Amino acid sequence: MTPREYEEYVGNYFKEQGYKIELTPQSGDYGIDVFAYKEHEKIAIQAKMYGNSTRKVNRQMIMELQGAKEYFDCTKAILATDGEVMPDAKEVASKLGIEILIIQAHTDIPKPQVRTVNTQKEELLEEYSFDNIWEKYIFPLKGKTLHNSRGINQITDVDWSGISRITSKGNDGRINIETFKMAINKLLTEKVVTRDYINQNSKRVSSGVILILSQVPFFKLEEKPLRLIFTK
Repeated sequence: MTPREYEEYVGNYFKEQGYKIELTPQSGDYGIDVFAYKEHEKIAIQAKMYGNSTRKVNRQMIMELQGAKEYFDCTKAILATDGEVMPDAKEVASKLGIEILIIQAHTDIPKPQVRTVNTQKEELLEEYSFDNIWEKYIFPLKGKTLHNSRGINQITDVDWSGISRITSKGNDGRINIETFKMAINKLLTEKVVTRDYINQNSKRVSSGVILILSQVPFFKLEEKPLRLIFTK
């Protein structure tokens, strides 16, 4: 199950409870994956598929969800996950009135059937979706050593929570998938993402993010300033 499929799975859970469901686009969603409507309720739902990974729900995620809830004028916020929730996240969620819902991802459910699309636009949307890019171009980097003028990164693991690597200084490190999603969404919507932008929105892992994403054939690396360009 991919993160997008998990979002749909969570949405279906609320649909079965009688809610009208709206899945948000994969880019520009401000951290909300599903809106659920019923009478006077408008629920902001964030789905975190962290099961079978080392990634955990932390308090920052809860606080960001609270901000998105207020931005979209929702009556309630829910974080749905199949992973572990840290104690500080539970504490903040309780204080803010955010519900944490454990919904296990079922890996045995059939994947959606691939349909024949009729327009070039639909084909492009599928090709350049975040999930497709991650599966087609990032997963195969596991076990590879990447080089550029700034050094090397050895990719030791890739999963749906992020990437583990050994940096050019020989340190073990991990970049979570949200950082890559942020950078890719910026590329898909604005055709460019800079090192400075990534640094402003993450924990200063921009060089690693740019090196890894430069392996995607339609993300072109430019050195001065250091940035990626979406070439399609």
